[in-house]
Amino acid sequence: MISLLSYLHTCFMRSYRYGPATFVFFMGIIFVYSVVPNPVMASYAFSTTFIFIISAVICYTLIDMETTNQESVTVLHSGSLVKLYVAKLLYCWIFTIPLALYAVSFPAIFQKFDRNPSIEELGMALIYHMVSSWLGVALACWFSSKFIRSRVMSFLMLSVLIVITLSVQGIENVLPDGFKPMIFLLPPLGSTIDVLVHYDAQNLLQKLWVTMISLVYGAVTTGLFVLMIHRRKLDSMH
Repeated sequence: MISLLSYLHTCFMRSYRYGPATFVFFMGIIFVYSVVPNPVMASYAFSTTFIFIISAVICYTLIDMETTNQESVTVLHSGSLVKLYVAKLLYCWIFTIPLALYAVSFPAIFQKFDRNPSIEELGMALIYHMVSSWLGVALACWFSSKFIRSRVMSFLMLSVLIVITLSVQGIENVLPDGFKPMIFLLPPLGSTIDVLVHYDAQNLLQKLWVTMISLVYGAVTTGLFVLMIHRRKLDSMH
């Protein structure tokens, strides 16, 4: 797996596909904190949302990075199509970890807040950023060309779904009672944002619970994705 992750990293760096999303994220954080002072956890709520979007874009650009012939060779060397896609999902998430560290540390180091954040706040903020990036990966992987051939259509559908995820609370308020359970099919980003915005009013259990929900949602979603990849591979053999 280490060698496979290293191979994906080399390919991704050489493709320069990481450039636009990474540049937008770095500059976006600088722009947001150009005006001071800022509330601590409410500001992290914004960057948590931001990294969710960026991680979805990164996963979208990486998941179909290889051509069909190149992927066949990679599968031959890795021994499994499933192993390759698990490595892709894992690499996408690992790639966003430095972005999360940057989003958490930049405003703290350069004193962009109205007060100094505590160690506990910095640690929880980093965790929220990392689980939100995992949600972005879990969402974007389903828009691979393995499922949607048209890249324009898949990107538009992903964009719409991201917007819906960001607007889930407002949508829930206007939905009839019978349709409200459908909200649980969407990534639970709103729960994380709500905890960050009202951080001081939450107890420790509530703060940790939203991270568990996000991790479980991401695990189930990516697990189903890998299962579908495996089934499609088997179907193509008959």
